Amino acid sequence: MSPLIINEVLAHPQDVTWLPWAVQYFFFIGIAACSALLACGLHGRQPELERLTLLIGLTCAITAPLALTADLHQTARVWHFYAWPTPWSWMPWGALFLPLFTGFLGLWFVAVWVQKIYGKTFTLTRWLTFACALTAIGLLVYTGREVSVVRARPLWFSLWFPQAMFLSAFQTLLALLIAASPAGRASHMLARGLLATLGLLAIVIILWVSGDTLSGAALRDWLRWPQAQNLALGWVLLWLLTGGAGLLALKRPGRRYAFVLALCSVALSWLMRWSLLIEGQTIPKFNALFNPYSLAMGTDGLLAIVGTFGLWIALAIVVREILNVLCRRNHHA
Repeated sequence: MSPLIINEVLAHPQDVTWLPWAVQYFFFIGIAACSALLACGLHGRQPELERLTLLIGLTCAITAPLALTADLHQTARVWHFYAWPTPWSWMPWGALFLPLFTGFLGLWFVAVWVQKIYGKTFTLTRWLTFACALTAIGLLVYTGREVSVVRARPLWFSLWFPQAMFLSAFQTLLALLIAASPAGRASHMLARGLLATLGLLAIVIILWVSGDTLSGAALRDWLRWPQAQNLALGWVLLWLLTGGAGLLALKRPGRRYAFVLALCSVALSWLMRWSLLIEGQTIPKFNALFNPYSLAMGTDGLLAIVGTFGLWIALAIVVREILNVLCRRNHHA
């Protein structure tokens, strides 16, 4: 009788690679890119709404790269993308699109406000809109594909991922515009667009989860775990709350619903990114264990999240106050 041989395999849980800084980057860069695309459609038609959209887009475009460089851990590594380009990878394309997009968006923002305050127009403004649109599309493709091409994580490996990220960011932008703009025809148009975007987002998620793909199967397997079920329940509740507040904003425009709408919309978009990017990393690549993750309180955890949102709000306040001062001075002059 041959002896029974038992082989024991030990696997050590692995720490997550992408920290909350990455979630903050994906959140803010999505809103910034969607702002540029929407502002292109508003250019020459609704100047007030265009300026407000550019204000949100520019502050998000400044905040996002700061979160990205923090996630790199070694900020000085950024120049490696330019010194040793690797065009077959998505990362160097992001290093190209991101500064171009922020620069074009900043010039466009300055041009429209100079026109409002001093009455000066620039012939290059239209070309800036095209440049912003192209680089915004490049950013959306880059941020979606750098995740969805990772075969080692079946949860991410799907073309539905970039579509879900785009739609979730776009509905957040519309909710922020509803909260920041006065009630009127524009608010009614934004509310209808928000509800339509939420509907498309729900369709994309349903098709993603129910699809006969590697990613769809991974999502269904993941949803068997209580932690994933709690996150999915959060998605559904926030989607319903956002949709309900959007209906109220459509029927009864006013500040009372706009703040709740913006808060629920931001929470929905952020939770989607947290669930997929951070919680998705707890699913191991090569073993049968789960890699536990606990949110730290320092700069690699809660402080990073709160600080990034605080930076964005501070930028919006500072830029808005500077513009108000310039408008008042020009008015008195």
